[in-house]
Formats: sequence, structure tokens, C-alpha cells
Amino acid sequence: MSKQITDIIRGILMEEDQVCLPGIGTLRLTPQPALISPIEGKATPPSEQVSFNANLVLDDGRILRGLTESTALDRTAAQAELAAFLEQTKENLDAGRSVTLEGIGRLFRHFDGQLRFTAGGDNFSKASFGLPAVDIRPIARTEKRAATSDPMLGTPLAASTDTAPASAPQKKAPGGILYDPELRKILWYVAAFLGSIALLCLLYLLGTTIASALNDEPTPIVQTDEGPAPQPPIIRKPLPPVDAGRVVPDDPPRLRQTDSEDKPDRSYQQTEPAAQNNTDQTTTTTPTPARSSTSSSSNVALIATGLYGSSRNVEKNIARIKAAGYDAFSSPDGRYTRVGVRLEYQTEEERFNALNRIRRLFSEDAFVWELNGERMSVQ
Repeated sequence: MSKQITDIIRGILMEEDQVCLPGIGTLRLTPQPALISPIEGKATPPSEQVSFNANLVLDDGRILRGLTESTALDRTAAQAELAAFLEQTKENLDAGRSVTLEGIGRLFRHFDGQLRFTAGGDNFSKASFGLPAVDIRPIARTEKRAATSDPMLGTPLAASTDTAPASAPQKKAPGGILYDPELRKILWYVAAFLGSIALLCLLYLLGTTIASALNDEPTPIVQTDEGPAPQPPIIRKPLPPVDAGRVVPDDPPRLRQTDSEDKPDRSYQQTEPAAQNNTDQTTTTTPTPARSSTSSSSNVALIATGLYGSSRNVEKNIARIKAAGYDAFSSPDGRYTRVGVRLEYQTEEERFNALNRIRRLFSEDAFVWELNGERMSVQ
């Protein structure tokens, strides 16, 4: 009965192009074009080969209908025969054995558990059914096209045709000046040698040109003797007299000098002469202590010790200033924050001494940033 069911499946494929094996998959026809194999030397006509789709397992009723039409079995008996065929096929596939459908192909289960199908090679196309494969052989051409005259030989080549008898003697082309192959080889060598010499000469000329261009000295610039430019007159202001006993030397120059840093006022006013007695005593002058340039009220100076962009650094330096016993301040300056010491003082000398102590404690670049609410210029 399995052979009868296989014949029914073949007939359904030939007529309806596909048939379903319930619970296994669907067999369908796939058109194949004509193939030419130069290696095998054969040409096969267009055909339709059987392919398999394991995802389409729903019964389409074609096999059961073929059984009832081609045999004397009723529908119940046909269903039992079909079920027995399918069950046997599944058992063979699950056991790792392949199932061959005669004239259709071979079913087997791959090592990954998927069902695979190999077509048997029969042609199921009604249009090309029964057409055999044709043996093909390369065509050996004996006819040659008439060649034009060889520029090296200066003579045309003779053309042979299929109509000429095989035993007829071929005419030898007349020899030219350059017909000798040895002579032609020598001429090619001579031409290659001359070309190489010309290329070397061109490269040598190019190299000398570039070298001369690189070694050329630049044209010297001619300078005219116009004499030195006139300098503006230097006006020197007379220095006020200072008591020799109170002269203090200036601080040594620093790498970062700002105009805003206030220097101690070392200028002292000349002492006023004492009142002369009506007697004939000699006139003498007594030095008086220097007067402060500021009023008796307290002055406020903001001495900057650093400029920071991180709030963490700002807080750290404010705490450092407070720990040293000074009053700290912070003020925004552009994208950064200025941090320093807020100082109250009475005299210029007091502010100068405090500035020196702050420089020793915190930063050598400390300077007076603001004085009594007036911003000082910083260079």
C-alpha cells in the first residue's frame, strides 16, 4: 500500500503542483531554468523539481481523496491506510532512518532535529516532461578571418577557409625586413634601453632643478641709514627731601608685579622748622613723625590671595584663611571666584605689614584687590 500511496503523491504533484503529508510537511514543485554544464558537457531542459516545507503540516485532503478515487476503499478504510503510512514514516524518521519516496525524493532528519528533503531529480513539468539532457561539445573553428597587414612585416597575412582542401599547400607569406623574430627581439631591447636612458635623464634634470631651488640664498634686505628715531625728552621730577634715619630699602623685584599692590609710603614730609626765638640763638629743625595719609577712621582693604573656578577650592581656601585668624571674603570675578582677606587698618604702614604677612602665609602673589570699596587695577 505504501507504493500505491507514493504513486498517488506523484500524480497529485504532477497535476496540482503540491501535496501535504499530514503532520510531516508539504511537497511542492519549484520551477528550474535550463542549465548548461561545460564541465559535464551537458545541457538540461527547463524542469520543475520537488521541494519540501516542514512548516506546512495541515492536512489538505488531497492524498485521502486520491486513495478513495483510485482504490475501492471507502473513506474510513482510506483514512486508516493513510494514518498507518504516516505513522510508519514518522517512526522511521524519529529512529534516524531515511524514508525514500520512489520517483520523488528522500526524507531524513538532520542532526539538529529538523526534517530535510533531497529531490530525486525527476522532471515534473508537463511542458518539458521527457526531454533528455543534450550532450554539448565545443565547436572547433577552422575558418580564420582575413587579417590586416602586419605593421612590423609590411605584408598582409593569408587567410585559410574551410573550402580549401586540406592537402592543398599553403602559401608562405613573403618575408619582410622585420620578419626575422630574432631581429625583432633585438629591436625591442634597443627601444627599451633608449627609453630607460631618457627617463634617467629626465629624473636627473628634475633633481638638479629642485636642488638649485632649495639652495638659492634669499635676497638680502637693503636697509637705509635713517638714523635712530628721536626719543621723547625725559622729565624727571625732583624727589622730596627724606630724613636719612628713616630711609627703608624697597622690596626686591618679583616675577609677578601688579600695579594694584600698594607699597608702603616711604615719603616723609619735611619737618617744619621750629619757631625762632627772639634771641640770637641758632635756628634748628626737629623731625616730626610722619603723618598718616588716611583719616583716623578705620580703612577696609580686600587682599586677594587666589582665583578659583571650583566651589570646593573656594570653600577650602576660605577655611584656611579663617583658621589663620583673618576675616575671609569671596567675590565673583567673571567665570571664577576671587578669594582673599578682608583687612581693617588705620595707617598705610599697618596695611603694608599685613600684606607682607598674608603673602608669607597664603600666596606670594597676594595683592590689594579693593580699597575702601574702590576696585584696584590689576596688570
